[in-house]
Amino acid sequence: MRKKVYLLPGRGGRVDGFMGKILSDLGYKVVGHNIDEHFQTMKFSQQVAVIKDDLEALFFDHNAKVVANSYGAYLFLHAILEMKGFKGKSLLFSPMLGRSRVQENRPIVSPPRAKKLLQYKKENRFPIINIEVHTGLDDEICDPKLAKMIFKDMNSCKLVLVPNASHQLDGAYIKSVVLSFLER
Repeated sequence: MRKKVYLLPGRGGRVDGFMGKILSDLGYKVVGHNIDEHFQTMKFSQQVAVIKDDLEALFFDHNAKVVANSYGAYLFLHAILEMKGFKGKSLLFSPMLGRSRVQENRPIVSPPRAKKLLQYKKENRFPIINIEVHTGLDDEICDPKLAKMIFKDMNSCKLVLVPNASHQLDGAYIKSVVLSFLER
């Protein structure tokens, strides 16, 4: 039986896209959800519930591995808040964490429940999870300052701020990080 990885791409992303191809080329069965037009028509609470149900039914043990990107990572984080934790390992790339950075000539992105992740961290209610987070220092959507506020000093967390990188991290970088993550 092939090993499985739960994949949550960013908005408009597919499980058989770039990240899914890396995982399947490495021999993994890729399970997850396309964050496509159909999925995005659901209410945010329904999206989170779908992810939560998947994780509890299929990926709720110490061997579970989750890879998520951008909005998919945001959904994953909200799902584990409702689950009160996650036993497996998770790798997040450029996670949306709340309101985007304020920058000249850029729209501000503010997803549903934009303050919840930081609120949970400040109230020490964020569950202990084995998580690795990679985001660019110049990321316009995942504010590196917010990433530090949420993930810094969190047990079982590795936060990597990638210099000279924005929201879309380099493909070779992503592949090397995924390889390292899967080997652990």
